[in-house]
Amino acid sequence: MAADSVRRSKGSRVQGTSLFDGSVGARQCRAPTDAGENPVWAARRSAAFSKTKGKAGCAGRHSRPYAFVLIFAALALCSAGCGDNGGDEEAIQQGTLIRLADGMVQGEIDGGTRRFLGIPFAAPPVGELRWRPPAPPIPWEGVREAKQFGGRCAQTGSILTLPSEEEDCLYLNVWTPEPAPARRLPVMVWFHYGGNQTGWAGDPFPGYNGRVLAETRNVIVVTINYRLGVFGFFAHSSLAAEDPAYPYAGNQGLLDQRAALEWVRRNITAFGGDPNNVTIFGQSGGGFDVSLHVVSHGGRGLFHRAIAESPVALTGHGRRIVPAGGPGAGVIGACTNRLRTAAEAESNAAQLIAAVGCAVADDTLACLRQVPVADLLRAAGTDFVPIVDGNVLPDQPRALFNSGNFAKVPYILGATADEGTFFFLGVPPVTTQDEYLTALRELYGDLADEVAAIYPPEGFASPQDALARAYGDSALVCSTEDNARRAAASSADVWIYNFARPTLLGRAAHGGEIAYVFGSVLFLPTAIDEAIALAMQGYWTRFARTGDPNGEGALLWPRYDDASDQHLNFDAETTVITGFRRSECEFWWSVYDREFE
Repeated sequence: MAADSVRRSKGSRVQGTSLFDGSVGARQCRAPTDAGENPVWAARRSAAFSKTKGKAGCAGRHSRPYAFVLIFAALALCSAGCGDNGGDEEAIQQGTLIRLADGMVQGEIDGGTRRFLGIPFAAPPVGELRWRPPAPPIPWEGVREAKQFGGRCAQTGSILTLPSEEEDCLYLNVWTPEPAPARRLPVMVWFHYGGNQTGWAGDPFPGYNGRVLAETRNVIVVTINYRLGVFGFFAHSSLAAEDPAYPYAGNQGLLDQRAALEWVRRNITAFGGDPNNVTIFGQSGGGFDVSLHVVSHGGRGLFHRAIAESPVALTGHGRRIVPAGGPGAGVIGACTNRLRTAAEAESNAAQLIAAVGCAVADDTLACLRQVPVADLLRAAGTDFVPIVDGNVLPDQPRALFNSGNFAKVPYILGATADEGTFFFLGVPPVTTQDEYLTALRELYGDLADEVAAIYPPEGFASPQDALARAYGDSALVCSTEDNARRAAASSADVWIYNFARPTLLGRAAHGGEIAYVFGSVLFLPTAIDEAIALAMQGYWTRFARTGDPNGEGALLWPRYDDASDQHLNFDAETTVITGFRRSECEFWWSVYDREFE
């Protein structure tokens, strides 16, 4: 993390002159389109420049001598690795001064890794680019310092992350071994937690420091920011009408993630990564998005394996899960619950437009783009989430899994044993059977009596424990396995896990596994915890390397299928368990089915 102590090497000093004019300052300027660039990005690059060149201070700079320098620089960059496969082994660069397609970045040594923070993978989505698909990053002159995380995307914050009004936030971070590898290594791209409403790649807790994985497991770790909430999932017909080349609206945050993967394809070889061996992994909202990319068509080929940890998105839409005062009004679990369509999202957007005073404006979008960030956050709540937009998501994810119309990449999914406990932080606990039944009616309406029969309070340490278990199963444990069932039934290679080690709140709570995957030693207090962490890191990185988590003498993790229903269970001892909460999940699967009747 940014606060970590670092050991600087000679390579961390800026050597020589700028690629362009000797300036060390990172002035942003628009360069000519890169050879082989995605045509859609090329068009957006041109449009973004026309809208931002004044701010970038580059107007009039494209004289013939300057153009000659740019052409020379482009040739030099391509000699370092242009092309669809990211270049050959000679394109791997040593040291902490790295030449990328958009300019040079200066990182630093972090233990046995080189760390590069705050690299832009798209243009700032501000002004006229608010709510547009991400535009390509604006190339810069000189050397850009890459030693601090980029801005936290606009959000209201949560118990684990701070609020922000920053829209200029599309940055990523890279950890790669020091010294540089001789051959290209697997790449693991992390999507952070937060239900698509909150979170940041630089959050110190639970900690997404890629150092341990890069240093001890010989992989490249990339963590990214992406637009959230109303800025990342705003869908209105005026947006779809704005650009004939992209007649869709919403899912901007998912497009940001795809843009980061396109950046990885173009640039990761310079850091020693293999653009043809990319694993996307994420937790909570990030895990939910991993599953959405698996069913999305546009990102195919940008990643080759997928890991979804406790996939869930927060939303104000649909059935309520926690009472007022909790961290979210409701959830969409994994990828088998019904998502809003573009038409349904339109009415939601119209309510926001009226709330911020733009309903009577001559130009609705122009009005909305002038509304301060704080006002939009205040009016939006958690009502802006991924939708079936006809492009990023052409159909309901459930339908795409059922039909086999998804990326058949190796796929790991899993959840923690006590998912629900975390979501009741700050909510007064229920203490009696009557309070328990009242809470179930608030959460599940007419289903309350059925839920009470499956989760009788006398079968738990307290009524609150029964409530948290019902919530965790309905929102995460069973929806995650439902996703696994459908993917496996369509011939995908699937593995599923259960994380049962008590950590946060004395339980195996939501997010508890993250510190083990990343090796955040601060949160691993015993030798048993260290052993669990080593086991999980081994499975995760073997999977990233080969598409199979097994090997190196580890306990065999069976592939999942509905008939055998085998999970790998991470606890004081790693074991294989069968039929985990099968009867409870069969009930919830029938509930999910009702959403599509």
